[in-house]
Amino acid sequence: MKNIALVFGGFSPEHDVSVKSGKFIYDNIKDNPNLNVYQVCISKESNYVTYNNNRFDFDYDNFSFTINGESVKLDGIFNIIHGEPGENGDLAYILEKQNLSQTGCNSFVSNLTFDKKKYIEFMNNLDIPSSKQILLTNEASIDLSNIKRQINIPCIVKPNNGGSSIGVSKVNHLDELEDKIKIAFKESNQILIENYLSGKEISVGVVETKSKRIILPITEIISENELFDYGAKYLGQSKEITPGNISRKEEKLIHKYINKIYDNIELKGFTRSEFIIVEGIPHILETNTIPGFTKQSIIPQQIEAFGLSVKEVINNQIESIL
Repeated sequence: MKNIALVFGGFSPEHDVSVKSGKFIYDNIKDNPNLNVYQVCISKESNYVTYNNNRFDFDYDNFSFTINGESVKLDGIFNIIHGEPGENGDLAYILEKQNLSQTGCNSFVSNLTFDKKKYIEFMNNLDIPSSKQILLTNEASIDLSNIKRQINIPCIVKPNNGGSSIGVSKVNHLDELEDKIKIAFKESNQILIENYLSGKEISVGVVETKSKRIILPITEIISENELFDYGAKYLGQSKEITPGNISRKEEKLIHKYINKIYDNIELKGFTRSEFIIVEGIPHILETNTIPGFTKQSIIPQQIEAFGLSVKEVINNQIESIL
């Protein structure tokens, strides 16, 4: 039997979504006869392990715990923390120091993808199109006239770090801009302002193991809101069509971009990349290295549309790190 820690929760506003993802993953691996599964919940308040319906203290900094006085030796980690510290590289760094194998990306790749500005610059170096954007590093750096010179209205204001579209706004009129910037600064000490892209929003899931890469069927997102925001993602305020209404030419271009990304950085496990297709050309928004994984989430939908068993794919992920 292998000892697996399923880690969820985290320090970000995405904590509750991560807990739901953790429950969904646990329900799919708890009956695996080859695994001992320890559920590890991380939060700002406390860290603990649940095993056999009992709760034990957890040492996050050393990623260790004891049960009945005995230290548990872990064989692998299933990281399903959205946002900090699971998606920004902090947890990966701790696991690397402990020489523990995990399902997600290494600390360098996690850090790169979590910083939206750096990641988009990297994408542009690979000749993958994106929206034009500028970075503000603190509220003192707000210079509306300078922003107006570089960015068109309407535009998007969003935290440079973070996920689940928390703190993201569309600005339709210049007099809204300063307020939207302040909203984003409540979520992050760095924010992005970028030109609004009018087009078809799509989401592309990928499953990567040691042996193969599967680009899943593409989901088209039709939001009831102006953006694919938190309400659209988690409160049912959007229509998700898998596979989406994508032309063969657009699909080939998206596959080309995804393969180029994967060939240049070491993405692992499940990822989900967001694009907006403008006049047939996909423009990348971001890549989530630990995307939502509840029954309603996009990746499980795409796995099923591909004709695979979600349970089997999840268990294969664990096998690939052991």
